[in-house]
Amino acid sequence: MNITHTHQVVLVKPADRALRDNVISKNATSLMTSTSNKSLRQRGWDVEIGGWDVIENNVSNRESYGVEVDTRDIYLMRLNITYNNPSEPMKGDLASIVRKMASRSQTPPYGSWTVALLDGTLYTQPDEGDPDTDNAEEQIGYVDVAIPDDWDSHFSHLYGLDAHIRQVRKAIEAGISSNWKNRFSVVLVGPPGCGKSDIAESVMNALGEEACWRIDATAVTSAGTIKELGEMEILPRVAILEEAEKANEKVTEPFLGILDQRGEVNKTTARGKIKRDARLFIISTVNDWEKFCKMNAGALESRHTVKVFFNRPSRETLSLILTREVHKAQGSVEWINPTLDYCEEHGITDPRAVIAHCMVGADDWLTGQYVADLKATSQQPAE
Repeated sequence: MNITHTHQVVLVKPADRALRDNVISKNATSLMTSTSNKSLRQRGWDVEIGGWDVIENNVSNRESYGVEVDTRDIYLMRLNITYNNPSEPMKGDLASIVRKMASRSQTPPYGSWTVALLDGTLYTQPDEGDPDTDNAEEQIGYVDVAIPDDWDSHFSHLYGLDAHIRQVRKAIEAGISSNWKNRFSVVLVGPPGCGKSDIAESVMNALGEEACWRIDATAVTSAGTIKELGEMEILPRVAILEEAEKANEKVTEPFLGILDQRGEVNKTTARGKIKRDARLFIISTVNDWEKFCKMNAGALESRHTVKVFFNRPSRETLSLILTREVHKAQGSVEWINPTLDYCEEHGITDPRAVIAHCMVGADDWLTGQYVADLKATSQQPAE
């Protein structure tokens, strides 16, 4: 039997001129569709338009709806937020939905409306950065995470990495089984092309994009990370930090708080103190282990409690990888052994380079033409 309840939000817009129905309808539809996302609907929440009307702007109505502007009319828009699910809603979902609605409704694209009532009670929008409201635990909702039945299928294209994939899965399962009280964040360490990013991307595909927040450490700032985190009404449970050691240490500072067992971001800015609950599970990828260990005085490395190291793939694994690539291109498996022989002889171990040689050489591997061309076009030592 499902748990069902409906909440009504009333938005107001004082006006001296008449508002057309088609304009109000467009505002209501835009606000409804932008507020009700896929993640919320999967958890049982939905937002529907409850209609609109207009009332006289008098003292009584201004008091009832918290309107301070003395105009001719007050337009009312009603949106209904419904929950229908077998289990109880996640703590903070409703507050987060209304907050998102209140923030967006005030902007011109949504018609510049103001949330006035929630379930018949005057609504006060929390101030940005207010730790008692903006960042209270009850205001935070997280995307549900579960290991899907088809988990293995998302990793079937990877060879020789079964142990690495199991380590990541076990760490995620430990988080799920403890309701994320245990967040044993993972660092994937190894040279480029060894499968680190492939595993991270496959985790995102398996769990769903809404459950994962992917961050390129080379392309973000600390302020940008905090801003993006602060704008998420429903937080992902997993964050993937790509090439962590290439980031400026200022960029990784917010992640120290996220990685800490308390799971929060604390930051003092010119606008005040920001405190945000962020109990996320982190998967970081790292090429330069020594550099990573020195970052943030060693704090970043120590907070990744599951350390998974990668080596270059063996000839057998490379053969499987090339077989996969050759079949995708409807090529010949006869290209594989000459490619591997050449790469072994010349110390080429990056799978990306091995794949490129195999697929570019193609049938010319069989005649020796590709090897001759490589020799003719290789960098010659300075005389």
